[in-house]
Amino acid sequence: MEKFLAGLQGLTVALPVIIFFFVPIAFFIFIYVVVIKGLSAPSRKRDLNLHTEKPRLSYKYRGKTHIMTQREEKFFLLLNGIFRDKCYIIPQVHLSALLEHRIKGQSWKGAFSHINGKSVDYVLLRSRDLSVLCAVELDDSTHNKAERIKRDQEVGWILGLANIPLVRLRNPENMSKQEIVDSFAKIINKTN
Repeated sequence: MEKFLAGLQGLTVALPVIIFFFVPIAFFIFIYVVVIKGLSAPSRKRDLNLHTEKPRLSYKYRGKTHIMTQREEKFFLLLNGIFRDKCYIIPQVHLSALLEHRIKGQSWKGAFSHINGKSVDYVLLRSRDLSVLCAVELDDSTHNKAERIKRDQEVGWILGLANIPLVRLRNPENMSKQEIVDSFAKIINKTN
């Protein structure tokens, strides 16, 4: 028991030395490891962004210089001239951007798959609130093919059910600006 008390007494003498000498050293080691080493070591998130491996692609791609045909570009410029103050014209819009497919009671995956890959030539958005005014299809000779006629009818039917007017123009290059405006007004007013 005497040895224990002597050891305890020695510990009480040594305790202040331990506290005042070793605790600051331990504190500085802790700061060095956590703060300094932590800042200099790359985090996993940064490391993932900086050192991503080049993916192995199955297909090759080349950037297009234009997303519209020359005819579509000309009509795009004409539409911008006509509707400049009232609408924004967005070219090559996929139906999946126009239509909500997640509707209760149907297969969301199937509904999305059905419209995925289908697009319209333009969408007019109201400039005041960016809401959809109408979709536009610029028909050419490719729209005379049987499969394209079926596709066009289906797109028209789908957009009609969604209350999105679809303006179809066959030869707008032979129309006056007023005739184009009248064509849009007729379809849009019929839907609203």
